[in-house]
Amino acid sequence: MEIIKVFLITVIVFGVLIFVHEFGHFLAARIFGVRVNEFAIGMGPKLFSYKSKKSGTLYTIRALPIGGYNSMEGEIEESDEDGAFCSKPVWQRMIIILAGAFMNILLGFIIMLIIVLTTKNYLSNTVNVFRADGAEGYISDYQGLKSGDKIIKVNGNRTHIADEVTYAIFKDGVEPVNVTVIRDGEKIVIEGVQFPTASIQGQVYGVRNFSLNVERKNFTNTMKHTFYGSINSIVQVFDAIKGIIVGKYGFNDVSGPIGVGEALGEAAAIGNSTLLMLVVLLAMNIGVFNLLPIPALDGGRFVFLLIEAIFRKPIPKKIEENINAVGMLLLFGLVIIVAFKDIFKVFI
Repeated sequence: MEIIKVFLITVIVFGVLIFVHEFGHFLAARIFGVRVNEFAIGMGPKLFSYKSKKSGTLYTIRALPIGGYNSMEGEIEESDEDGAFCSKPVWQRMIIILAGAFMNILLGFIIMLIIVLTTKNYLSNTVNVFRADGAEGYISDYQGLKSGDKIIKVNGNRTHIADEVTYAIFKDGVEPVNVTVIRDGEKIVIEGVQFPTASIQGQVYGVRNFSLNVERKNFTNTMKHTFYGSINSIVQVFDAIKGIIVGKYGFNDVSGPIGVGEALGEAAAIGNSTLLMLVVLLAMNIGVFNLLPIPALDGGRFVFLLIEAIFRKPIPKKIEENINAVGMLLLFGLVIIVAFKDIFKVFI
């Protein structure tokens, strides 16, 4: 029963994220009069299909919930048909290509708003007098911070809410960090603050060991926590990508749909808020990742359009098609390798 529950949660979450992404492309295409021949959720064999008599679009749900696509007239090959993608101005094509990632990021903001609205207390970036574990003792007794200090930077990272303070310490707090605070109306830099550390799956991170003041729940603070909470999740995605590039995270730290499904199940067991927060990170991850300038991704296709806009001449379709095909093969190969690694990790 637990496996079925995790499977259903995973399928629903991935289904929503894929649908929102592809719907962004679809909506932008329809706004600019581009004909969409097929709107597909999933890859592989068709499970369900419906063809609209009005638009002629074939809507399909396919067997593998690992992606989706919009098959637009004139997108891959030149076409003289009405509503061809290739016949539209380059700026319109750019918007269509970016719309999927935009919708994922927008979904992340919306879910973050739901999380904030259902949160009992809004934690600020202002230090409280007690340690996080409840033990008595002023913060200044052990690391230079005082009750009432408003933390605005940790190691150069701007902080506006508790989530940003916690993540900045989590990321950089392994080594002594400089903390910038507003104290009695004056900006002060506290140098070399050393936080406790903890280890998670072989990686060492800093730990925030003090509590933060609660803010009033009102419209302004709701919008503030939604905005900066969302931005913080995007920053985490960029930091993760950077960590993979520089070698901070290895192959074992990368997860595919199976590994993510396991994480979703664990998050659901903790609570709805934890599950929704993970969905926010996934939505932002898909949005940001698709914007990377990698062939076959939206970011790679955007680069081709940017070159066309600059030089007033499109790259030959055959060249673009071949480059994207290679990129797609490499991405699918990576997905398969990571999937086998996740299966091995779960079942062995």
